[in-house]
Amino acid sequence: MADLTMKTLETILDISAYRQKILTSNIANADTPGYRARDIDFQAELDRALASGGKAGSIAVYEPITTLPNRDGNTVNIDVEMAKIAENSLTYNAATQLMTMKLRMLKSVIRGGA
Repeated sequence: MADLTMKTLETILDISAYRQKILTSNIANADTPGYRARDIDFQAELDRALASGGKAGSIAVYEPITTLPNRDGNTVNIDVEMAKIAENSLTYNAATQLMTMKLRMLKSVIRGGA
């Protein structure tokens, strides 16, 4: 049986990486007429993945209502997207640090605590 901590961290990394792609796509399309900003509900996706055994399946993407559309119908707000990217990066970095610490502990146990 896989370690629950490692499985959870792996799931967090998978969902964070997916969200990062969506958020960077929003920024890349900030000047595209009619483009609708997209996002995912990170916590809901994590809960769903963990409830189904820790595997992130198809992730539900939605259009957040953060700002009114521009004249051209574009709903990307660069400031909002940059804040989301910063938050998502913190989540990803925290998960990688925790995974690194967990692997170091396992390595130490394997070596007999040395």
